[in-house]
Amino acid sequence: MMNKYIAIEMSPTQVGIGGSFMTTASFKLDNIQAPFSNVLVKIDTGCSMSTIPLARFQALKGFCDSLKAMDIEENVHYEISYGVETGGEKHRKPDTYQEKMLCPAMKFQHTIQNFQIAGMPIANDVIYVNYNRKGNILIGMDILQYWDIHMGTSRITGRKLFLACPEERMCLEYLDALYENFGIR
Repeated sequence: MMNKYIAIEMSPTQVGIGGSFMTTASFKLDNIQAPFSNVLVKIDTGCSMSTIPLARFQALKGFCDSLKAMDIEENVHYEISYGVETGGEKHRKPDTYQEKMLCPAMKFQHTIQNFQIAGMPIANDVIYVNYNRKGNILIGMDILQYWDIHMGTSRITGRKLFLACPEERMCLEYLDALYENFGIR
């Protein structure tokens, strides 16, 4: 069943301070035959470009080097990651094939199909893929900027809640959830 909007309760940290909004996603990448189904993703408003770190998937670890080599050889567009996902480490842009293979900060642009987050269809058709990192799949502002988003304490559950709906598909169900949870009309 397709969802018309996203509702995610915040998962607390182990120390009980703060937390994160985690949910599942399903998608198909243009360079891998098997689809990804119900994999864990993190909503991250501090991330500018959504990224899938393929090395996090045990079955793909040995395959990642060959996928990266293929992207380098085929001159697939890439970006160098900076910020939290790189531990703040600055990377200089690699020049040679060997430097690119050794650079853990490269993320390559790929086509994504049948993309759903929390059961809601997502219109984006491109996403970045990193072959070296093992962190969370991050859903960033390149996707979130097109959504109506509200976060706060739900009047129903008393827990922190993330509600979101693509602006071009605003629906009555989402507006009802905003009112029921946050009193927003």
